[in-house]
Amino acid sequence: MTISRRDLIKLGVKAGVGATLLGGLPSQLWATSAASEPSMPIPITDPWIKELALRAVDSARSAGAQYADVRLTYTREKGGSHGTVEALVVGVRSLVDGYWGFAGGRLWTPDEMARLGRESVAQARALSIGPVRKFDLAAAPIPVDEHWTMPIEIDPFEEVSDEEISDFLRGLGYFIEVHPNFEKDLLIARFLVQDKAFASSEGAYCTQRLYRSAGAVVAVLRKNGQTLRRGVDTLTPAGLGWELFKGQPLREQIRRLMDEMEEDIMMPVKPVEVGRYNVVCDALTITNLASLTLGTATQLDRVFGYEANASGTSYLNDPLGMLGSFEIGAPLLTLTADRSEHGGAATVAWDDDGVRPDEFTLVREGVLHDFQTTRESAAWLSDAYTKASREIRSHGCAAAPTAVEAPLTHTPNLRIHPGGEALDFVDLVSGIEEGLAIKGMHVDMDFQGLNGLGQGRVYEVKNGKRVARIEGAGFLFRAPELWKSLVALGGEESVRRYGTTSKKGEPEQTMYHSVSAPPAVFKEFTVIDPKRKA
Repeated sequence: MTISRRDLIKLGVKAGVGATLLGGLPSQLWATSAASEPSMPIPITDPWIKELALRAVDSARSAGAQYADVRLTYTREKGGSHGTVEALVVGVRSLVDGYWGFAGGRLWTPDEMARLGRESVAQARALSIGPVRKFDLAAAPIPVDEHWTMPIEIDPFEEVSDEEISDFLRGLGYFIEVHPNFEKDLLIARFLVQDKAFASSEGAYCTQRLYRSAGAVVAVLRKNGQTLRRGVDTLTPAGLGWELFKGQPLREQIRRLMDEMEEDIMMPVKPVEVGRYNVVCDALTITNLASLTLGTATQLDRVFGYEANASGTSYLNDPLGMLGSFEIGAPLLTLTADRSEHGGAATVAWDDDGVRPDEFTLVREGVLHDFQTTRESAAWLSDAYTKASREIRSHGCAAAPTAVEAPLTHTPNLRIHPGGEALDFVDLVSGIEEGLAIKGMHVDMDFQGLNGLGQGRVYEVKNGKRVARIEGAGFLFRAPELWKSLVALGGEESVRRYGTTSKKGEPEQTMYHSVSAPPAVFKEFTVIDPKRKA
């Protein structure tokens, strides 16, 4: 009987280190100890890391901070062009007279923690050029010595070798190329694991381990003088391990993709005719629309204009007046958010304020119901929340890619609730006598997330069937009018989850979140030819 490294790890024995039990601890990270020059391996749950964190917090408080917190992150990524990349960083945040100060670095020693604590206070004082600001942090349960590991099935760093990953991807490439006229293009698998510790001057201390996996399998079809290039859409970023690849029938999905490519390349190709059409959108298109028109727009700091000099603001520019009354879409539209969703790309146990996220409703039956909040921004809506007899609380939306970047409000995992009938994309298309269908729409938005242009794979629909490909079509829309024109949603079985990114801040931060959505039908969608000359 042959025993593999994976078998040993599943039994709790680390290959190559005798019979050392793993004991359920996270794999070890490397940090620099003040007591010894060489790097030494320790788990994120080691008491020494807590001592470091508290050293930073105590230093900031001693320097005059009314509130301070610290994050330490150790991040490993593999699968890119640079092999495995590691980053060990720390960031300290202090609040002085209503102004934030932040200091970060790459050295984990007691002296450095103390220096960063003092430096964050000095930054806050330098920024407090105006009068003392009233500042309230929304109350939140305090985690005390808690640890969480994101539940995954197969650890891509500990249980799968790089050779096994490469062999798996090569096998998918061979599968594509045995089919006539097809060739492989991209075969990518990328993984991240991040250990994070958080402490605050309110007595909070928690650690967590987060995972993210993503990939791409792209095929090219050359036939009849045409070339089509497409990838499977089931490998978008997710809070999963190697099971993102091994846990789904990828070859079956590739086969379906190639069948669709064969079908499409035999269709006639027609130029776009400008006009208004009833349009069926697949779940990926709805994901992209929801993320950019609703997810971005409901970040409360954007709503108050605090991203005006960076990535943009929001068309929801009167939060107190719009909350609970603004019709952002048709009654069919309900959008919820949840950073605790299993497998979500934005899933955490605690956000970067140390808050355990909750599930909340952003849009209820077409009406704006809430915003994405942090401990700081929740207080901005205190009057509206009190008037509506709702709790003033953070929804756990504070986040940053690593500890060396200051936390901002970032989009949580989103979900558009499906319709009541068991309909999928094909069923929705069959209900259109004359119109268009679109798959995989990419969306560009303006500075406020109000006006957009979408482009993707577009088909002419007649008598409930796709009969031709439309070349060069663009879809123009204003966000509220778009969602008010929603007339049908696919059922629960048609919901698909995709991971996507959002960018924000200066310097720019890139964060990940998931969106779950069904296909949908919109009426009177404006179609243009972006390449047509005036």
